[in-house]
Amino acid sequence: MTAGTSDEVQRVAGPTALRDRTEQAVLDVVFAEPGPVTRVDIAGRTGLSKPTVNAAVRRLEHEGVLAPAGLQTGRQGRVATLYELADTAGAVVAVELNPGVIRVAVSDLLGRQVSVDRFDPPRSPEDVADQLERIVVEAGEHARRERTLLRAAAISVAKPVDPRTLSVIELPDTPYPEGLVQPAEILAARISAPLLVDNDVNLAALGEQRNGVAKDVDDFAYLYVGAGLGLGVVVDGRLVRGSRGLAGEIGYLPSRADTSGEQHGLARAVSGFGLGPRRRDAWYLDTVAEARSLLRAAEDGDRHALDAVAHAARALGEAATAICAILDPGLIVLGGPIGTNALLRDELQRTLDDLAPAPTPVAASALGESAPLQGALELARRHARDNL
Repeated sequence: MTAGTSDEVQRVAGPTALRDRTEQAVLDVVFAEPGPVTRVDIAGRTGLSKPTVNAAVRRLEHEGVLAPAGLQTGRQGRVATLYELADTAGAVVAVELNPGVIRVAVSDLLGRQVSVDRFDPPRSPEDVADQLERIVVEAGEHARRERTLLRAAAISVAKPVDPRTLSVIELPDTPYPEGLVQPAEILAARISAPLLVDNDVNLAALGEQRNGVAKDVDDFAYLYVGAGLGLGVVVDGRLVRGSRGLAGEIGYLPSRADTSGEQHGLARAVSGFGLGPRRRDAWYLDTVAEARSLLRAAEDGDRHALDAVAHAARALGEAATAICAILDPGLIVLGGPIGTNALLRDELQRTLDDLAPAPTPVAASALGESAPLQGALELARRHARDNL
């Protein structure tokens, strides 16, 4: 379940401000530093002359993008003014459309101020669409009241997304039976900010890259195990989506653990062991609850449950071995409501140790179920900063 060949995002709405190279260089320094910087610092890091930096900072301050943040003292020479990103520089909103919950986060462009809300999702696709529209429009109105701009809106969906059109793609047997919601169609005419849409597993990988266990890893794979299976792939620090947004749909991989001979060999094999939907009409939360019950029984020593978990982990581990043979990731991150279980992780690691061409560590997600929302915020902030 991952959605082009770059973590550069697609837009369906909203103009961007094209800045000259000097202003962009100044902003790059501001975004890269952990705290406020002086104009002397900026000149030193960019190689630009002090008069050039001074003029660019004045323009950015006039536009409400930069603001004074106090005075620098304790150094020889005259006192220097510190600058930081202004509160009026802009905000972003991220929305996670999950079968079990709708999460919303609003943040400034540095992630210093983040507010998070959650809502129970309605079952009807039409009601989900109405709620999504209301949430994003309200975020834009709030930004205006705060005298700033909504710079980007990123939507996470539990389906693959075509990176060329931002269309959500329907696939057979995916565990989101409520029907398709098309955020690009719903919101394109309702907000002026750039709209970004991506798959939740892709965004979870971005979240782990930004704030999680893969923070210092350029090549890794994020393996999601929940009511469905998905893979987010990061190569050379960039997210790989594929030509149609279908990279990482690992439920389609054939698996020798599956004996049905039907499509979705891996997904059916894992489901058959109790870690996925065993009924076509199973509701997402029921599937997750049943899988967690099986894992608890295994943790309590139930032999049948232990065998089921071991077989499911072996099937997942064989798929992860194929990923290692093709991509050679430095890390496999296990995430999702089921994937972070220690028994499952340990069994998968043993399979990789047995089969993979080189040792590859497996780590549980550091962000848990917040990973897609954090990734959506990161996606929106990257876009906003690149187009400020």
